[in-house]
Amino acid sequence: MIISDTSALVLNWTSKEIWKSKNARDYFDRLDLSAADTLYKMIDKKLGVIQCHMLSNRKFFVRKCAIEFLEQCKVQHVNGQVIILAAGIDPLSVEVASLYPDSVVFDVDKYSLREKEKCLNHKCANIKFIECDITNIKLLEAALVKKGWDKKQPCILIMEGITYYLTENDLRNTLIFFAKNISNFICDFGLKPECVDEPNRMHGVEIRDKIKKSVGLEFMNCYEPGYYMSLVEQCGFKNAVRFTMADIQTERTGEITPFEGQEPAWVSLVKS
Repeated sequence: MIISDTSALVLNWTSKEIWKSKNARDYFDRLDLSAADTLYKMIDKKLGVIQCHMLSNRKFFVRKCAIEFLEQCKVQHVNGQVIILAAGIDPLSVEVASLYPDSVVFDVDKYSLREKEKCLNHKCANIKFIECDITNIKLLEAALVKKGWDKKQPCILIMEGITYYLTENDLRNTLIFFAKNISNFICDFGLKPECVDEPNRMHGVEIRDKIKKSVGLEFMNCYEPGYYMSLVEQCGFKNAVRFTMADIQTERTGEITPFEGQEPAWVSLVKS
């Protein structure tokens, strides 16, 4: 399977213990993450440890929110739906689809989905793969409906690892569309350097600069936390709550280290 540098790097930094289903673990083990080797070697050990905690926290939090949503749907005797934008090769859809075989999971991305489907070899038939530019809202809506998305049934939207690469206008358009149809939403976003506590401020700057240089990105969008939360609310997700890495690290590991402080990391998570 062809895996991009950044996708491979993220999974290199993700604890395998996040995934609980056999299908997700088997799938994870089959992934060739060697595309990240060059980027991985550019980053020193201390920074790598911080990134490992941060990305494991991100995966842990997104998975937990998706599971909580689907459990709530079960209590209400309905089969919740999950839409994952920019799903890529990530095991999340495999995990969720394996644990909730009666729920439909929509994996949406421009790349890698055919390879992902082939790698799964007919496991998780409740994953619907949609190759689509997520910024083309009309095309995205039509593709989701064609694959069986039911707007009348409960659904959760997941935007993990993608807000950095969208223009603010595209992000707004995407959120506005889904807020009209979905009340449950999870995403992460990057904080502007000046918003991060000084001891850890350069970590995010260094990571962003090395990723941009390595893969030729023109921009990686980051936001002031208050502005981003206002943006989310303006788009229609009225009850969104932000979680810092300190919050999630404490829940995942029982310890706050290495995320002491008010704004200890360059990534936050948002749940509605």
